[in-house]
Amino acid sequence: MVRPKRMRRVVTCHRHELNRNLKPIELSVDEFEAIRFKDYHNIKQTEAAEFMGISQSTFHRILNSARHKLAVSLIEGRPIVVVKGDTMIDPNKYLCEDCGFQWSNPEKEYEECPDCKSTNIRKLNANNRNRMSNDTCSCPNCGYTEPKIRGIPCRTKTCPECGSPLQGRGLCNI
Repeated sequence: MVRPKRMRRVVTCHRHELNRNLKPIELSVDEFEAIRFKDYHNIKQTEAAEFMGISQSTFHRILNSARHKLAVSLIEGRPIVVVKGDTMIDPNKYLCEDCGFQWSNPEKEYEECPDCKSTNIRKLNANNRNRMSNDTCSCPNCGYTEPKIRGIPCRTKTCPECGSPLQGRGLCNI
């Protein structure tokens, strides 16, 4: 017989409402990728760290940082903006045709998808992707663009039309 579920104590019932007037939480692409690997695809930290080319302890720190930012966003109702940061997009990666999972690891060849274990995978490379210009900063909300100034990250600028933070345009579409 199943035990009855006990009532849990909480301080208050929170209603999540997005407040666009608050400063957005900046989630870096590597933090987003850590959440995608560990929490969305449920991949072990050691394997996810291998995909990202970092140590397991570094992956753990990135994951904790991302989870903290997501919690702040949920509790305070602040929007989340994904920013490129100090990352590089590996042009040689794999795609699972069955589940859509994408990963890369230049040190290892794969015969099956790490997520669903399907053998229906193919290798993507830079030759079959649409490359984007890396010399503009753009607004994700209204589409405003301006030339990128070397040494000044796009995320430190704001859109003169709508006030949103600008984003760099490179191989990562965010």
